[in-house]
Amino acid sequence: MALSHQVPTSLWRSVLTLALPVALQMLLQSFLGMADVIMVGGLGAQAVAAVGLAAKLHFLMLVTMMGVATACAIMVAQYSGARDAWGSQRTLAMALVFGAVFMLPFTLVFCLGHFWLGWINPDATVSALTANFLLITAPVLLITQLITVYEAALRALGNTTVPLVMGAVAALLNIGFNYLLIFGHFGFPELGVAGAAWGTLLARIIQLLLTLAWLYAVRHEFALRLGDFFRALERVELQRFWWFSLPLLVNHAIWALGNAAYHVASGFAGTDALAVMGVMVPIESTFFALFVGLANASSVLVGRSLGGDDSEGAWRLYRFFNRLTLVLVFTFAAALWLLKPWVLGIFSHVDEATTRLLEQTIAVFCIGVWVKVINMLRILGVLRAGGDTRYCLVVDVIVMWVFGVPIYLAAVFFSGYSFAVLYALMYVEDALKWLPIRWRVGRGIWLKNLTRG
Repeated sequence: MALSHQVPTSLWRSVLTLALPVALQMLLQSFLGMADVIMVGGLGAQAVAAVGLAAKLHFLMLVTMMGVATACAIMVAQYSGARDAWGSQRTLAMALVFGAVFMLPFTLVFCLGHFWLGWINPDATVSALTANFLLITAPVLLITQLITVYEAALRALGNTTVPLVMGAVAALLNIGFNYLLIFGHFGFPELGVAGAAWGTLLARIIQLLLTLAWLYAVRHEFALRLGDFFRALERVELQRFWWFSLPLLVNHAIWALGNAAYHVASGFAGTDALAVMGVMVPIESTFFALFVGLANASSVLVGRSLGGDDSEGAWRLYRFFNRLTLVLVFTFAAALWLLKPWVLGIFSHVDEATTRLLEQTIAVFCIGVWVKVINMLRILGVLRAGGDTRYCLVVDVIVMWVFGVPIYLAAVFFSGYSFAVLYALMYVEDALKWLPIRWRVGRGIWLKNLTRG
């Protein structure tokens, strides 16, 4: 499992340049997602519940819209490897148009939240507050879809710094607007929960405008003109992009729904389980941030090799990232295990039974996380880089909805297992996914140049 000393310095530099900014931006997004909830804490439990519910709904849509962004990134990376700038521009234009059209009906659904939120939340006050939040932030769906496409395209070219900087600026602006509008400081109106919504909307608008301003100021190849959109929207190319994107869109949506099913079901496992899950979510988010960054780096580098007809180089990159990921995941899991007393000390205010359950759950995480991380690398970083999206979709759907979710629901509702055991059952899905994904990678079907149509 040791990494070869013959790995060139340029590769290490590329990995760090591509992976670390993405990891930092993921951590930033996790923090930003909590900022609204934390800042309305003083307004009462119903305000917290409303903003938390709205944040979950926005997260569900964010995961879904990443399907278009991922398709864009895969194609741009391959066109970059083929030295085809117009192919990259055409892909970006199609992704922007396609993503905006795809998000329009969901934007309308968010505008009409007062009609349907009562179905998923029985508290009338919480539903009303959430509906108002969603109405104000409905345009955020369209804006965020455009931002995620631009970010994905820039990363595919190796530019991870600009998305990170723009994301950091948006986070700071969001917190600043929240401070002004939730509580009415410096003469601004005191809007409460609605203030958090306006803060989110304004921050996202400025983030998009700053990204566009940078692209046009430096005359970047992604500073598209109106004529570029008309040239890109050719029927055959649009159909090709649609059929390539569709499995990714469905895959992301199904993953988001499955993830929500696990978390909703955990709420029926008892108060202790909810408390432990609340602690584990930020631990998981922090832990996985680096590995999503690594998967992004591998996807870009593998995609470039495939676009440049260097299948052998793509295969070497896969082996390198596979070994690197294994070394890092075992190192970090061991570090978390050693730091377990410190983690438990942070939550010393909870009762002894919950602390003991948290300790057991962290142990399960440390033992089983490597399977999830390796699957992540192979699916996000390798198979999708070669356009093998339909196979990934089929495996995800079958394993999650035929085995993973039903087994977990049955255990929650029909067994007396402790939450540590239930948490271990969440890894059944990844254990079952490991063999078909490893087999698919080994067959080399993903070694395809997508730029040739």
